[in-house]
Amino acid sequence: MRFGILQRYVSGEVLRSFLLALLTITIVFVLFIVMTEATRNGLGPRDILALIPFVVPGSLPYTVPVSLLFAVTVVYGRLAGDNEVIAVKTAGLSVWAVLWPSMSLGLVISAALVFSSQYAIPMANTLAFRTMVKSYEDAFYKLLKKEREFRTPDSPFVIQIKDLDGHTMIGAIFKHRPPKRPIVPGEPEPTYFDKVIQAKTATIEFDLPNDVMHVKLDGADISDGAKPPGPPKPGETVNPEEPQGSSFVINDSTIDVPLPREFKRPMDKRIQQMTNSEIDIKQREFRDKLLFERKRQAYSAGLWIGSGLPQRVDWPGFQTAFIDYRFWEQKWNEFETEKQMRTAMACGSFFFVFLGSPVGIRFARRDFLSAFITCFVPIIIIYYPLMLGGVNISKDGLLHPVLALWMGNIVLFVLAFLTLRPVIRH
Repeated sequence: MRFGILQRYVSGEVLRSFLLALLTITIVFVLFIVMTEATRNGLGPRDILALIPFVVPGSLPYTVPVSLLFAVTVVYGRLAGDNEVIAVKTAGLSVWAVLWPSMSLGLVISAALVFSSQYAIPMANTLAFRTMVKSYEDAFYKLLKKEREFRTPDSPFVIQIKDLDGHTMIGAIFKHRPPKRPIVPGEPEPTYFDKVIQAKTATIEFDLPNDVMHVKLDGADISDGAKPPGPPKPGETVNPEEPQGSSFVINDSTIDVPLPREFKRPMDKRIQQMTNSEIDIKQREFRDKLLFERKRQAYSAGLWIGSGLPQRVDWPGFQTAFIDYRFWEQKWNEFETEKQMRTAMACGSFFFVFLGSPVGIRFARRDFLSAFITCFVPIIIIYYPLMLGGVNISKDGLLHPVLALWMGNIVLFVLAFLTLRPVIRH
């Protein structure tokens, strides 16, 4: 097919409308996601600006198909409304002369999305997660600088400072609560600190995978049994076995402070952050277990029983292998579902174009919203529910992931084919 003036004109119109729609929809979509995260995690303006570039790639599989659908319904609806499609037919050309440029654009964009969803988007999701982790640390320092104290009910340490210079705490005091003891009826719960560490300076290194903060102390001394001075308060019971306040100096030492609950975040790499190559490695691990682990246990049990030594059979391991088989199978299905979903959603851009182009021509109106809504409403009530349902039944192993995740695209293809035939014939 020759790429002439007519094709360049149609391609330019579609591309211009697509880019404008993509920009608008992406801004709305990304702002909604970022503001939700900002509200949930208390992100500041700087954190939001750092997060936006990494959120945009992850939004493309959702915004690109809708933008393409909007572009083709607008352009082809206007072309048909201005009788330009009739003019093309009068010149002895097929409607394909104005359709194939947008179809080709849809194929190119789908191919780019397939590649991006396999590698670039998971990497962007990883960087977005690291940005969020960095924001958790910044939130801790902001709170500490503002309040000069960090105190939570679940943390064994109370942190107090005189000042904060960057990430260096000046005049830091760490008070350690003793482990909670069983409460004796009639006795109040103890409120004293069994250790108090005073340091000239202290720096904190967050170790989120292990849920601790490594605190490096400089010019510090530690006191044991730091009970409130003065006589016992009314109703307070004095335990003679409690230490009464020995102290010693510690310098250039590091203590581990458990992270409070609100600062703990799951650090395992989520499936959305894995590239397809990493998913393939995980799948091979589960496939090997599915293929060999039950057989290995069965062969081992058979050999021991055949040797007349059934007591040597590893019955717990044998049972565990059979129980874990379902788990391994489900994990393999989850990874395969993610791979197929990425490809199916990326290729959905082409099917959106395939459906939207003939619908725009059949409406033949400059009122682009009616054609767009006519296409988009069935997509909302058919395509996305099929995609969501396909994800669930695929993970449960009720249907093969390829068929489950491509049902939506198959339905779009059928609808597009039925819509396209009358357009080509007339």
